[in-house]
Amino acid sequence: MNFFTDEVSISTNAKMDVIDITDMVKNVVKKHSPKNGILTLNLRHTTCAITINEGEPNLMKDIKEFFSTLIAENKSYFHNRIDTNARAHLGNILFGDSKTISVIDGKLSLGTWQRILLLEFDGPRIRHLVTTFVGE
Repeated sequence: MNFFTDEVSISTNAKMDVIDITDMVKNVVKKHSPKNGILTLNLRHTTCAITINEGEPNLMKDIKEFFSTLIAENKSYFHNRIDTNARAHLGNILFGDSKTISVIDGKLSLGTWQRILLLEFDGPRIRHLVTTFVGE
């Protein structure tokens, strides 16, 4: 049985940002040289999210637009009475803060166009991604 956990810090650049973190995650896996198993990715935050999708720049713009359409910025959210980031928390609820990916022969089992994307809703900030592997 092989087990590791690691943490990566990610700097975001804007209030709403989409950042391709696939290569960062691949480097963590490469560093620990696992063979086969499960890798869990978990953000330690409630105002950003993680998803797996294509990392094409225009689609990344579409993701921002989609988020803006789904969750109105100018709405009077109750949470905004104590903090002004209710919209960011709602984005986390929609997209989630964790993903699980199979590792096969030491590599992430992602499709041809699949990339791991960090969705920032309350930036710019430094975000922390915890990676945990269990397998052989």
